[in-house]
Amino acid sequence: MYLFINWGPDAIAFHLGPIAVQWYGLFWGSGLMATFFIGQYILRTLKRDEDKLTILIQYIFVLGIIGARLMQVFYYEHDYFFAHPEKIIAVWEGGLASHGGLIGGVLGLLIFCYRNPDYGIMWTLDHAAIAVLTLAGLIRIGNLFNSELYGTPTTMPWGFIFTHVDNVPRHPVVLYEAISYFTLQLIQLYLFNRYKEAKPGLYVAVFFIGLFGTRFMLEFLKVPEGDLIFNAISSTQLLNIPFIITGFVFLYLMLNKKLSYSTTE
Repeated sequence: MYLFINWGPDAIAFHLGPIAVQWYGLFWGSGLMATFFIGQYILRTLKRDEDKLTILIQYIFVLGIIGARLMQVFYYEHDYFFAHPEKIIAVWEGGLASHGGLIGGVLGLLIFCYRNPDYGIMWTLDHAAIAVLTLAGLIRIGNLFNSELYGTPTTMPWGFIFTHVDNVPRHPVVLYEAISYFTLQLIQLYLFNRYKEAKPGLYVAVFFIGLFGTRFMLEFLKVPEGDLIFNAISSTQLLNIPFIITGFVFLYLMLNKKLSYSTTE
C-alpha cells in the first residue's frame, strides 16, 4: 500500500487569523528550537555560560539563509535569476540550497567567534556540529510536506505518491535523509556524553562524513537537478564530495591529535 502525499509547495499547516503558517516554516522553527535546547544541554553539561547561545544561533541562521539563497541563485538556477534579478531576495517563494546554507552558517560562526574571542573556533565548530542535526532532519520533513526533492520511481511497498507531481510511487528520499540525520544526532549525543571535550575535531568529522556521505548515497535515489555528470553523478552529488573530504581531514587530524580547543567561556 502506497502513501499519498497531497501537499504541494508552500503547504499550509494552519492559520493564525490572517497569517498562514506553512509546514516548511513550522519545521524550520521547530528545528531552531531543537538546536537551542541541544546547545543548552551541551553548555550545561560542560558547565559553560549560556548567555551567548541565542546570539550564536542568530549568526549561523542569518548567514546560513544568505548562503543557501546565493547557492541556489548562482549554482542551481542562475539562468532564471539572471533574467529575474528582482526575485533573488524573494526567499519566501522557495529556493534554498543546503550546501550553501552550511557554508554561510560556518561563516556566521566564524564571525561570531571573531567578535567573541572567548569562544575558540575549533571548540565552537565541534559543538555546533552536534547541535544542528535535528534541524537538518526537520527541514527535510518540511521538504516532504512540500512534495520537494522527491525520489525516483519504486515498486517498494513504502513508496510515496506525490500527487502534486504525478501518480507514480516514488522513493521518499527526504524521509530517508531525515531518519539518517536523526540517527546521526543520536550518535553525536552518545559520543558527546562519552568523550565530552577529550577529542577535538571528532564531532566535526562525524558530521561531515556522516551527513554528506549519506547525502551522496541517497542522491542515487533522487530525481537529479539538471544533467548528470558522466551519466552517473548529479551536480548535487558533486557538491557533497568536498565536504566528505573535509570530514576525513578532520578525522585524520583528530586521530593524530593535531587539533585542540582554545580558551572558551
